[in-house]
Amino acid sequence: MTTPRRIVIDTDPGLGEPGSDIDDGLAIALALRSPELRVEGLTVVNGNVEVDAGVDVARRLTRRMGHPELPVLRGADRPLLRDMAPVRALFDDVIGDRPTAPGATADRLGPTSPQHAAQYLVDITAAHPGEITVVAIGPMTNLALALRLDPAFARNVAEIVMMAGSATGYAQNITVVGDFNAYVDPEALAMVLASGARIRMVGIDQTSQVRLTRADAAVLRGGDAFGQWAGECALAWIDFLGKAFPQREEHRDACFLHDPLVVAAVIDPGLLTWEAAHVAIDPGSELARGLVIADRGLALAPAAPPNASVATHTDTAGFGRLFLERVTGEAATD
Repeated sequence: MTTPRRIVIDTDPGLGEPGSDIDDGLAIALALRSPELRVEGLTVVNGNVEVDAGVDVARRLTRRMGHPELPVLRGADRPLLRDMAPVRALFDDVIGDRPTAPGATADRLGPTSPQHAAQYLVDITAAHPGEITVVAIGPMTNLALALRLDPAFARNVAEIVMMAGSATGYAQNITVVGDFNAYVDPEALAMVLASGARIRMVGIDQTSQVRLTRADAAVLRGGDAFGQWAGECALAWIDFLGKAFPQREEHRDACFLHDPLVVAAVIDPGLLTWEAAHVAIDPGSELARGLVIADRGLALAPAAPPNASVATHTDTAGFGRLFLERVTGEAATD
């Protein structure tokens, strides 16, 4: 049997938090239920939810999935340079009114260790150079802080597989040109792209092709205890999106599975088609904040040298089979 690939998931999870996107949590579930992967820890970053809420979600999720011992580290609570308040306001404008989470913040679970997530990333990759892949499915702030602590992080990490940008068109997510992860902290993303680390980018042009429908949620509800809970959460999120975006057909009966596709790209890279590209972002541009340019030798002359592999096509049916099989629990013991 092939040795499982060791990964750390850098994430801003909201699964189970009312009014928060569920795809990070489903990505974590997919990773934990895939024998091809060995999840070493979760590093939490400010993003879809505030960092302390994300830590709580991650801790409760790992408990629910039978991995209470999994390290969960608290990371950045804000972008490198920018105030998060305007980003939250824009996010709220896009998403609309979200329900309030029940319970007091005092009831939240904290991280498993006081160590900062960025230091954890530096330490685990230095201790195991070339062995740890970081799956980055939130804003890139923790990774940028790791590079500040030790530029050798870029050399020690086996690979960074990130959810950001768009290789084949505009993102059209949080803004017309910017996806959420890039928009929240473009300075951090610029640092990661310029670091020299081995990078694979799965953009929103690919992740928007994979969706979880009400029928899929029904399949999840027919699975084990976790699958049943995940199916209920998925239906609640689809209901919320349908009310928040009544004019958007893609949200009437489904939600996107952005982050699970990034995990699937680590499990089985053959589910996606990859091309070499020079990927860059201009963090100084307010007009095009979050715009990621992936030059595959088609735009610039002479072309800049590639610094990443970018996904340009996705086997959506293959991904769908893998996701449902694993998250329902059907393949958990394979």
